[in-house]
Parts: sequence; structure tokens; C-alpha cells
Amino acid sequence: MRRFWEILPGATSWLILSIPFIFSFSWPAGVAYFIILFDTYWLVKAVVMGGHLLSGYIHLKRAVAINWLERCQQTEDLNKWSDVLFRKFHLARSFERNKLSDEWEQIEKIKSMPDKQKDWRNVYHVFLYPIYKESYTVIAASVRACSISNYPIRDKAIVLLTVEARGGDQVLVDAQKVADEFGQNFNDFLVVVHPDEKEVGKTKGANGYFAGKILQKYIDEKGINYDDVMVHYFDSDTMPHVEYLACVTYNYVINPERTFRSYQPIPLFNNNLWDVPAINRLVALGSSYWQMIESTRPYRLINFSSQAMSLKTLVDIDFYDRYVVSEDSRQFYLAYYHYNGNHKVVPIFTPVSMDAVLGKNIWDTIRAQYIQKRRWAWGIEHFPYLVEKFFSTRGQLTLKERIIHPLRVFEGHISWATSSLVIALGGWMPLLLNPDFRMTVLAFNLPVLARDLLSLTWVGIIVSAFVSYKLLPPRPKNYSKWKNIEMLAQWVLVPISGIFFGSIPALDAETRLMLGKYLGFAVTHKERKSDTGGILADEVKNVYLIKEASKSDLPRP
Repeated sequence: MRRFWEILPGATSWLILSIPFIFSFSWPAGVAYFIILFDTYWLVKAVVMGGHLLSGYIHLKRAVAINWLERCQQTEDLNKWSDVLFRKFHLARSFERNKLSDEWEQIEKIKSMPDKQKDWRNVYHVFLYPIYKESYTVIAASVRACSISNYPIRDKAIVLLTVEARGGDQVLVDAQKVADEFGQNFNDFLVVVHPDEKEVGKTKGANGYFAGKILQKYIDEKGINYDDVMVHYFDSDTMPHVEYLACVTYNYVINPERTFRSYQPIPLFNNNLWDVPAINRLVALGSSYWQMIESTRPYRLINFSSQAMSLKTLVDIDFYDRYVVSEDSRQFYLAYYHYNGNHKVVPIFTPVSMDAVLGKNIWDTIRAQYIQKRRWAWGIEHFPYLVEKFFSTRGQLTLKERIIHPLRVFEGHISWATSSLVIALGGWMPLLLNPDFRMTVLAFNLPVLARDLLSLTWVGIIVSAFVSYKLLPPRPKNYSKWKNIEMLAQWVLVPISGIFFGSIPALDAETRLMLGKYLGFAVTHKERKSDTGGILADEVKNVYLIKEASKSDLPRP
């Protein structure tokens, strides 16, 4: 039966793509009306998504402007902090007023539950970085970003680098070098080697599972409660914003359901954004934007890439899945079903900065980008698992709780694999394949109407270009001002990007699952040509320089 559910998504996508071709011979008018309705749907969707993207951008700008450590300190006296928030709420307007209202209600809720209250000063943070063949430059930049967090990291932050044995000797040397250079900045700094386990998959999840078991033993030896430890499971190129750690701590301690939650920062793939080719830049921006959009719709949000959970949650669900490729989203589903539907994702609007795909040359970059998008699209592997859970959790979850996730995965991946191709090619099929239809009034008006509808979707692209400009890291000195023009002109490539790095890799993944040709985990190779930019790069560098200058004056805990 599982094979049927593996076949269904790919078969559905190919059926959808075949319908305009098949019916162009027998019912071309039906195809034409379908394309008009489909383009109208995407026009509406583009406008809605543009609104969510602007909302996500406003949330992000607000979040990075807040001193979250100060907010953590305010929770030491919840009554006083509640009064402060209440006064701020009455002085604020519109968006800020709504955010303060939500925050005040959360504080009031935790005030009424003394047994659920947690002192932020007791919370430890573990930065867990799986390492394969990443260079010293990449690893050091990530750890450096952690080290300048606006948070007492010398007391409460631990770094755990888990180096793959199959990555070679040099990566272990580089990891140890990073430990020697930055170890004094943290409470502890651990470097361990993950052996090549033949009985499990060569996946990021296998690395994380191994590291999780080591971390559990380490925390047991220290006598720390599991719910006092937050584990930030980061890709090796992940650089957290200076306010990220305090922000996630604040959201953790004020939530009485904290161990039934995942904490998802917005990933901005902009560490090396100036270096990558224009079309790959669009893919990176599109990935960031989708997460910004989803963060404004938390009822849909699931774990993606770099995220955080409490150690208690990880122990309860036995850490990470060692066999699947898409271990990040599977992490959400493991917790969701373990807690009988009582698991949600809390959006963290202080972002983390990551690398866009960049190879040794343009063709290497394009190839690596395609492989990365196909690996992400391999998230369709969850569909059979979710359908099985739909049947096995009968009596434990409501019908809505059982059906919502398989439906979302199915619809989302089918749309991913087909939409760009249908928009680009569907309208031309009845015109090219049916000579009689070409003579009708509908045939004459179809290209014009489709063009006009799709032209209006550029509203969403204009919004995307605006947000990309506002979030763009400082231009490296090795690029002239003419590079700014390229940053604007790149948006004309959106249709090409949508087909070749959207629909086609997604259809590839679904077809492979349909045929039983299962994908393994492919590590995305990333290069950097210039100094890492990332989020608010000038601010990050200033903070780092200040901390380095004062390091000798700071006592070691």
C-alpha cells in the first residue's frame, strides 16, 4: 500500500501536465477557459503572497530593532513587565499595538500559571553544527556570529561541532582550529567525530542523532534539566543575528507550552548573495521569501533547515530521523504525532543568515542549485508517512488534525511541480495543436488575456524586489556600483527560474519517488568569493570588534 502513496503525487502531477495536451485536440475551449481561471488564481495568489511578504518584512525589521536581552530581564518580574507592556500598548498604534497586545496576553497567561514559569537565567543554549567538508572560513564565520550574540554566552552557550569521519582529516583539523580560536567565548566547546555508520543513512539526521546522544549524556553529567536546554540545530553556514538568541529565549520562557513547540527563525540566504549568478540569486531570495511568508501564517509553519527545540522535546522524540533526507520537516511531524497533535512552530523573526548556492564556476553553480532544489522537493517523501499516520492515529487525533498535513504536503508539492509549467506552456497548447481552434475569437483573445493577467502578477515581483533591496547586505568592495543595476535587472528572470529551479526539480523528485528510485542526501557545495555579508553585516562586524577589544577585561566564568 505504501507504494501506492509513493506513486500518487508523481502520477497526479504528470496527469495535470498531460490534460492541456490531451484536451487541446478534443476540447480546446475547455483548456482555454482552464488556463484563464488558472492565471486568475495565480494573480490573486501573487497579490496575497505579496501582502504576506511585506508583513513578514515589517515583522523582521521590528524584531531586529528590539533589545531582546532587556526583554528577557524584564521577565524576572512578570507583574511589573505586564504593566509596562500595558502602558506601551495604549500608546502604540496599528501594527505595533497588535504585537504588544499579543505579547501582553502571553505575559498575563504565564503569570496565571506559576508552575509553568521559567527563569531565563537558567536556560542553556547549544549550537549544534553538523560538519561534512565545509572549510575553516565557513565554520569560523558561523561560530563567530554565535559568539557576538547579545546574550551571556560565556555562561549559557555551548557549541557542539559534529564532524563527519568520511569528510576527511582536514575538516577535523579546521573544526579544532575553530574551537581553539573561539572556545573561550562560550561556556564549553565540543568537537566530536561522527563515525561512518553503515547501518543508517548518510544523512544530516544521522549526524544529528549521534550528536544528540552525546549531548544528552553531557547534560546528564552536568545535572541540567532537559527543559532548561535549547538545541539550535544549524547548517554549517548558519550565522544567527545578534538578537536571535535572546529573542528565542524570551519566546521560550513566556510560553507555558514551550516544550511542545519548535522555534523557527527566518533563514535569509544572503551570506554570499553578491557573489552568486543572477538566476541563483533569485532562487535564494525566493527561498527566504517563502519562509518569511509562512512565518506570517504560523498555522502552516513547519521546521525548515536551521531551527531550535528544547532538549526535552528531542529526548521525547528520540532526536532526529537517521534515514530520511528531509530531516528538518520530519522533525516537526515526529513531535506532532508524539504529542498527539499538540506541537506547533513559533516563528522567530530575528533571522539567521545562510549561504546561497555557489560553485567553482557558473555551470557547477547551476548544477548544485538544481540538486539542492530537488533535495528540498524530496520532502514529498513525507507523504506516504503522513498518510499512514492518518490511518494509525484514528481515535487519537481529530479528523482535521489527521488530514491537514498530508493534504498540505500533497497540494503544495503538486503545485510546486506543475504551476510554472502550466502557466508557461498550457495556454499555447490548444493554439499549436488544434488548427480549427485558431480561427475562433477565444483563440485570438486567449494570449492577450493571459498576458494581461500575468502582467498584473508583477505586483508581487515589485514587492519582492523592494524587500530584496532593503535586506541586501552591504556591497563588497570588489564590486562596482554597476552591480546594483544587475540586482534590479535580475527580476526579469523570474519565469525562467520558476521553471528550471522550481517545477522541473520538483517533478524530478516526484517522478523518482513514483518509480522507486529513492534519493540519498546530497550536501550542497558552497563557495565564497568575498567577505561574508549576511544580515546587518556592518553591525555584526562592529559588535565583534568591540567584544574582541574588551575580551581581556571580561572575566571567564
